[in-house]
Amino acid sequence: MKFSRRELRGLGILAIGGMIKRIRENMFAVKSERTDDWYTVEWKDGKWICSCPDYAKRKKPCKHIYAVNFLLDLPMIMLSNSEAFTRICPKCGSANTGPKGFRYNMSGAVRIWRCKDCGKRFKDPLASESAGAKAALMIIALDLYFKGLSLRNISDHLWQVYGIKKSASTLSRWINQMTKKLNQVLSDVHVEVGDKWLADETVVKVAGKAMYLWNVMDYETRHYIVSVLSKRRSSEEALKVIKQAISRAGKIPKQIVTDGLKAYSKALRQLEKLPIEHISNVGLAKKENNNRIERLHGTIKDWIGRRRNLKNIENAKNLLEGYRAYYNMTRPNTAISKNRRKLATLLLNANN
Repeated sequence: MKFSRRELRGLGILAIGGMIKRIRENMFAVKSERTDDWYTVEWKDGKWICSCPDYAKRKKPCKHIYAVNFLLDLPMIMLSNSEAFTRICPKCGSANTGPKGFRYNMSGAVRIWRCKDCGKRFKDPLASESAGAKAALMIIALDLYFKGLSLRNISDHLWQVYGIKKSASTLSRWINQMTKKLNQVLSDVHVEVGDKWLADETVVKVAGKAMYLWNVMDYETRHYIVSVLSKRRSSEEALKVIKQAISRAGKIPKQIVTDGLKAYSKALRQLEKLPIEHISNVGLAKKENNNRIERLHGTIKDWIGRRRNLKNIENAKNLLEGYRAYYNMTRPNTAISKNRRKLATLLLNANN
């Protein structure tokens, strides 16, 4: 698809950021690139109009109108580029389809697809099916939440970019629902990990009370194997964590690297029949260290610090497990990240 000069300029306005503001549902303010003036882009009488001199002269879409249309089409652009969803031809059922331009209407630009087998043209099914559109918005909200945005900021983002108003309570319900789906979808995904694991624990706040978060990470792939929340930091909890990691990974590591907490030594003594070498009391000045998992802890604690809805243990376990799954999905060179398209499709199907 070849863009016109005005379309490219509109795309440039969007890329700058901060140049477009939503005034109301079908009205936007777009800043001039050369002056401090703002032009009004509005849907009126079945078409987009703009208050700029170019539109007044030509009565045809200007760069400001194209900028607004690109903004409204961001969900489709992102999902199309990520190849997260397969478009099936409604006529012959073929998946051999491809994008074929846009159709512009009151809601913005709508992606048109064409079947390469029978030639049928059809609207993007994600845009035309309310259930699919809602599921896509839920996935977007989930992604923003695990990136660290507050519910208020996510609500503002959905309104500014997609024109969808959702309260913080609705978003909280969406995120908890989709986190459970994400955990279910990934529960059967097996990832090959190495023979050297890192284990460590850190203190987190749940409902205002301190609890221990135990984590095990593969040294080679940095795959986040398990995340366990507990009230105590004893050998019983350490043993539970190690057993769960072995079960989740489907293998026994050759080495487990930990700090000097005696709970790990006691736990591994109960597994002395297993050929596991315990490397303990690591530190920055020593040959072995836990820097990789310490960085993970820093990331998790920073994320938790922005959360206001770790209301109870069950809620915290669900969200922390979801964070583990999300972390693995966004890590490069893992089996999970290589299957993002499949996972996105499974999430959509699981939500319908």
